[in-house]
Amino acid sequence: MKKSGRPLEKRGLSVLSVDDNFRFACHHGLACFTRCCRDITIFLTPYDIIRMKNALKMSSEDFLPSYTATLISDSGLPVVVLKMGDDKEKSCPFVTPEGCTIYEDRPWPCRIYPLQPESTKITEKSGKEYYSVMDVPFCLGLSEDKMLTVKKWKEEQGIPIYREMENLFKKITMNEFLNDKKIINKKIQEMYYMACYDLDRFRRFVFESKFFDLFEVDPETVEKIKHDEVELYKFAMRWLEYGLLGQHVLKVKPDVMEAKKQELNIK
Repeated sequence: MKKSGRPLEKRGLSVLSVDDNFRFACHHGLACFTRCCRDITIFLTPYDIIRMKNALKMSSEDFLPSYTATLISDSGLPVVVLKMGDDKEKSCPFVTPEGCTIYEDRPWPCRIYPLQPESTKITEKSGKEYYSVMDVPFCLGLSEDKMLTVKKWKEEQGIPIYREMENLFKKITMNEFLNDKKIINKKIQEMYYMACYDLDRFRRFVFESKFFDLFEVDPETVEKIKHDEVELYKFAMRWLEYGLLGQHVLKVKPDVMEAKKQELNIK
């Protein structure tokens, strides 16, 4: 019989640093096991897509229409959410009574639960991290006896690599250049979507277009992005910094630059 856990106490919001403790444990013995995997909006990061589609041995072009939906954010940039099931409970497509079928490659929001990042521009710039414990009334795991620090929890859940990859993404999404404008150009939206989420298509774009005729890319980097998806993702973020934010992180070939100057009659 599944245990019900101790009576839940009302919890107020408290902000935790990485060295602070909180109470939580999730396991099959709890009556609420997998309930948090239903009727919830899960935003996926580019790194989430890489891990999930590889766990399923799918290309990004097959994974995205099968398991995600695309929304347009206030900035006009596409965001991707996990598509829940059509069942009455709107269950995650990867959840079973025994748990998650892609647990080792589950997305960031599932890993960090029951914590919630509390970040501001100030904390982001300072590099400091703060979290709060989500107020989820049905979650019996919040009344279990296990105590651990935020830092220990993050390590156990494999958060560090996800945070490292997310920081590359945030350089784009949180850039002040985009704060005061809304992207409405469909081609730019498509470019952004491809570079962030549809990496298999982005790889073809790079290797099957005139990309290397325009940009100087050293042979070592070319080999890395050809075979390593994480390196390809990093390169895609640099491409967005160049094309979307106007950052000089990619170098245009001198002859291309000269031809452009002549076209624009620039001396």
